[in-house]
Amino acid sequence: MYTTDERKQILKKAFWDKKIDLDILNSFINGEIDSIPLISSKSIYIKLLSTFDWYTLLSLLPKETLKKALSDDVLNELFPKTRKGKYRYARQILFP
Repeated sequence: MYTTDERKQILKKAFWDKKIDLDILNSFINGEIDSIPLISSKSIYIKLLSTFDWYTLLSLLPKETLKKALSDDVLNELFPKTRKGKYRYARQILFP
């Protein structure tokens, strides 16, 4: 697991192109808030799944957040097709 500062630095790498408060993003990732103004939850999850490797995601995201990130609604938007399959398989293993 990462410290709060480490987590924010990691999130900064994924969201370098967005004007987003890292404290708010960190609160969203931790499940402390349900949404962030002007950015959809789905787009946040897509960005995370598209940016980081699996082991970083496991260390970065709490179990409930990971479960939301691996929803069909999010996975259907991923590219390429092999990435979708990889995460669907991971979801089957983690959340049977």
